[in-house]
Amino acid sequence: MTSQSPIFEYRDYLKQHYGDILYRVPLDAGFGCPHRGSNGSGGCAFCPEDGARAVQIGNIQDIRQQIHAGVAFAKKRYKAKAFMAYLQAFTSTFTSPELLDELVSTIRKEHHFRAITFGTRPDCLSPEVITYLQSLHEQLDVWVELGIQTVHDKSLKRIHRGHDWASGKEAIYRLHQAGIFVGVHLIIGLPGESLHDFQQTMQTLAPLPIDAVKLHNLHIIKDTALAKTFHSAPFPVFNEYEYSEILLKLLPLIPADRPLIRLTTDSPKEVLIAPHWSMSKGQFRHYLLQQLHKRQVHQGMALQSPPQKNKHYQPMETTPEAFLTEDGSITFWNTELKEYYHTLAGARSEAGEKYCSPAELDRRLDNGPVHILDICFGLGYNSLTACEQAMRSGGHVEITALEIDKRVVETAAEKLCETDTAFNWNNCLQTLCKEGVWSEAGCSIRLLWGDARHTLTQVEGPFDLMWLDAFSTQRNSELWTVDFLGRLLPLLDPSGALLTYCAAIPVRAGLVTAGFLVGETNAFGRPRGGTIAGRSQEIISQPLPERDLFLMETLRGIPYRDPQQTRANKEILRHRELEIVQSKKDMNQQRP
Repeated sequence: MTSQSPIFEYRDYLKQHYGDILYRVPLDAGFGCPHRGSNGSGGCAFCPEDGARAVQIGNIQDIRQQIHAGVAFAKKRYKAKAFMAYLQAFTSTFTSPELLDELVSTIRKEHHFRAITFGTRPDCLSPEVITYLQSLHEQLDVWVELGIQTVHDKSLKRIHRGHDWASGKEAIYRLHQAGIFVGVHLIIGLPGESLHDFQQTMQTLAPLPIDAVKLHNLHIIKDTALAKTFHSAPFPVFNEYEYSEILLKLLPLIPADRPLIRLTTDSPKEVLIAPHWSMSKGQFRHYLLQQLHKRQVHQGMALQSPPQKNKHYQPMETTPEAFLTEDGSITFWNTELKEYYHTLAGARSEAGEKYCSPAELDRRLDNGPVHILDICFGLGYNSLTACEQAMRSGGHVEITALEIDKRVVETAAEKLCETDTAFNWNNCLQTLCKEGVWSEAGCSIRLLWGDARHTLTQVEGPFDLMWLDAFSTQRNSELWTVDFLGRLLPLLDPSGALLTYCAAIPVRAGLVTAGFLVGETNAFGRPRGGTIAGRSQEIISQPLPERDLFLMETLRGIPYRDPQQTRANKEILRHRELEIVQSKKDMNQQRP
């Protein structure tokens, strides 16, 4: 693990160990698998007919040609200079030591590899094979990537693995005793397994002598036994957000000095049945690292004492910087997005003037408990102001809050100095950081951590009020898209209101496109007024300015789009620019 990375990636280990990143050259020795028939039938339920043969070697059978193709591919795509032979397909030790030695000799003569990895199974490591690998390890580094998949025997039986966990554990120890590097291959999402099962697997493996871990999210591949099961009795497979949330809980259970060979798998689209992600591997990695940083999670933290201390990882210094606003309350400057969390005219005043007051919170409190969805909780001003207002009037609010950055809430819990309040704001924020829920005097807040596009799936309406307080459209466009706004409308009570400081034309146009009725609220701290939207005209006291209504019908009114709810900010902005360019072309072509 590097000092500023929350995970220890295999490429970093290789760089440290060899001075270069060793790029894997996948090879198929053609040795088959012990529980497949001679016609290729049988095998593990998840394994395709080609034994997970790498795409870059195609249908090449000759091992020498496979080497040439694999090296050429790595040089062209990654500008690779150093290589590791990777006997990937099927079971590379399902043969005699003599044939294995013959194969390795051919590989080493054909190209200078600095290490070699054997992909295999626990039940295909005879004493003679291990002795051979041990002798080979004296000449170059030998890794064995061992297919463990899970430590649960019920699951191993369900997927027709052909061995139990005891044989896997024994193989790990035997390889370690022979001095051979051991990497374990694990599948996250096997049918019948839950998060608890995944965690048990990690906890069981943590104390064992393992040198690296390879995680795969389960893929359902065409023409496999698992595909037949999936079609007849579908079981859950994870989308990007779901799998990310699982990794956030599993990575803390993996020792910090154990490199991660990979975190996801990929399969050719033409053979993949499920899941279908819209994020690429690179995008997912970026998203996961972002979540780890913002949620203050890192590899191995659950194995440390105390949990937040880890000698291998020092969090990036991105603690928000506090600034005093004109009403005496503080706000933060976000060093990553280069924006303040609130107007400098007054952070606390903004919560009242932009959210509570135009929402007519006092009137709503008179009619019973008010249910609020607070999107982008931040320092907590909007929610805490609402709770304070409810407590002073004897009313009740129930708030569901969505927030991605735990550092902000933790820092707010330390630095907010609100003294003239109906309750202790700092204690409320501290409780939310630790437990995720807080309640006092008939008011409650439930805080969900993560990307709001995902955590929104965990909330249930109807809500009387929604507060959308994301960063600006140029910094946080993910939460201003017509697609996200469209998901909010069904969660809003017929008499409810959505409030936001934002008055951007694409956002107001997006609200209209999503089915909202839209009006304006009074200006505070900014030249333009905020926005109110809902399903009833009765909530709107100020219509939108004529100029805005006109601009919403022009190219400026083209909304931000994120159809799969997975695009990054820059990608959303780029797609909108491309849509504008295309619209201009279409308009020019239509002119006489």
